[in-house]
Amino acid sequence: MGRLKHIVLAGVTLLDQGHTGAEWFRKMQEEFGPEVAPYLDDILASAREIHAAYAPNQPTKPKKRGGRLFMSRTVLIVDDEPNIVLSIKFLINQQGYEVRTAGNGEEALQELRRQIPDLILLDIMMPKPDGYEVCQLIRSTPEWKDIPVIMLTAKGRDVEKQKGLAMGADDYITKPFATHELVAKVRAVLNERQDG
Repeated sequence: MGRLKHIVLAGVTLLDQGHTGAEWFRKMQEEFGPEVAPYLDDILASAREIHAAYAPNQPTKPKKRGGRLFMSRTVLIVDDEPNIVLSIKFLINQQGYEVRTAGNGEEALQELRRQIPDLILLDIMMPKPDGYEVCQLIRSTPEWKDIPVIMLTAKGRDVEKQKGLAMGADDYITKPFATHELVAKVRAVLNERQDG
């Protein structure tokens, strides 16, 4: 059951990243092997249901607040664990923010080149480039250097926190994270940018 949940969540993440049709099937088989092929239609149906429920990435219409128009704030979540991405995405969407996701450092850099977000939630422990390297690249790139970065760190890893802050991160959240802490930090950063 645990493995099936993991496979379905991976399917959701691929949908979230815009992979559909034959490409989705190919990537799933690359990830989990040819033995999943007979079950992929059912897995895709389940993944689509979850994906739809968690408000997938789509162009955001301008909303009115206080009589003026503004574009929804955008958060980029970078983490290689699909279940963490899914839970954070749900929490952020609930606050009315647009969410984009990346499963590793390279995908994060591609997303940044495509569109600059208002905030990045960046996992430290990922395949190369890891969170430290991505944060360093963000801070050394003129058009990205002012994007707020909140690092996601493993519980009790003070060395990770200190190194992340030294690399230019604005704050950190400890995993497993408390829902209220995550929401409060995200809202604080995005409200500050909205007012600024």
